[in-house]
Amino acid sequence: MEKLSKILLITLIIVLALFAYVIFSGSILFSPSGLAFEGSESDFYVNAVTGDENISTYKNSCSEINLTNLSKDYKSLNDQMVKITGQISEKDEFIQFDKTRTHILLKVKGLEPEPYIVISYTGTIPYNNNDTIRVYGKYMFPVGIDSPPELSNKYLAEIKAGYIEKI
Repeated sequence: MEKLSKILLITLIIVLALFAYVIFSGSILFSPSGLAFEGSESDFYVNAVTGDENISTYKNSCSEINLTNLSKDYKSLNDQMVKITGQISEKDEFIQFDKTRTHILLKVKGLEPEPYIVISYTGTIPYNNNDTIRVYGKYMFPVGIDSPPELSNKYLAEIKAGYIEKI
């Protein structure tokens, strides 16, 4: 019996040590809804670009999206610097990573099968629904969104915007 107790004790110590490692290593976080995998700010956003010279350089580093080519292969532009013009369909501002964030659902004429691109921006913008804007940033596909309901089961393109201007 003493041998079995030692084996159980050693097993318990190993399990507790592994559990502590997982919790404190930063690989997995516990949230009220269960386990959540950690992500860093740079996984979701690029820094907003400021200053006339920086803005000009940033804008020049972005290429206009060819909507015909994009509609054929949404993954073809992943991680590329792009610019796109569209109309704000929805805008949401919130706090994340201790900063104000803006998410925009941008309606783009000529984009198929869904005419929307999700825009993620660090900071607030003074533009409203139905304003036409040009967005400059890093392209990513796919991203899923929860609303509006008609888009909740579809993948969309995303631009992590560094600069946005009203047209």
